[in-house]
Amino acid sequence: MVSVLPAAIIGSAGAGLVGSSMQANAIGSAAQQQAAAAQTAAQQQMAMFNQVQQNLSPFMQGGQTALQQLQGLTGAGAGGNPLTAPLTTPFQPTMAQLQQTPGYQFSLDQGLKATQNNYAAQGLGASGAAMKGAANYAEGLAGTTYQQQFTNNLTQNAQIASILQNQVNTGANAAAGLSSAGIQSQGLANQATMSGAAASAAGTVGQANAYASGISGLGSAATNYGLINMMNNNSMFGTPTATNVFNSMPQAEWAQPYVTE
Repeated sequence: MVSVLPAAIIGSAGAGLVGSSMQANAIGSAAQQQAAAAQTAAQQQMAMFNQVQQNLSPFMQGGQTALQQLQGLTGAGAGGNPLTAPLTTPFQPTMAQLQQTPGYQFSLDQGLKATQNNYAAQGLGASGAAMKGAANYAEGLAGTTYQQQFTNNLTQNAQIASILQNQVNTGANAAAGLSSAGIQSQGLANQATMSGAAASAAGTVGQANAYASGISGLGSAATNYGLINMMNNNSMFGTPTATNVFNSMPQAEWAQPYVTE
């Protein structure tokens, strides 16, 4: 009967070690690819955030400029005084300023002439009543002009403040959107980075386990070989044609078959 037990044990152990090495290399390669993909995803996510930041930057800058202007016009800035700011200064025009209102002088002249003509038609052209009537007309025109100019001033200031406030709101919304995008992008990038790190760590552990499995198989093969050798020395496989065939046979001939009775 031909026995090939030593060769089979050695061959099996070698094949197991080679297989473990191939498995470890495959695990390491897969882990590297996954880690690289995760790193690429993190970089792309941050690149997208940088593009969003670049797109929103003009709106945020415009909002900041409008805010500075609005603070200056309302006295809301550091050290500002609302009572002296252009948009919040109390409207207190002088009579001379009211007389500079477009159309005021024309209305005054035409009104006084009409008043004088009216009293003249009654034979009171130079009377005190005529003079009082002219004064009442001039006073009424001044009051009406003041109220009109006050309303115009208030409307104009409100429009200026509204325009600037809209620009401020646009900048604030852009800043809020960028902040949200930044938090989201950083979170996704962190997840991708952690995923890559986990893949790399898992690959390292997998490689170690594969190598350990191969080494363990090699140790088991050595143990099995020693046990078979001991059994052979005790003639448990029959009486060999030569004494201690396993021990006396050169290692180069282990893989060669031998004949037992």
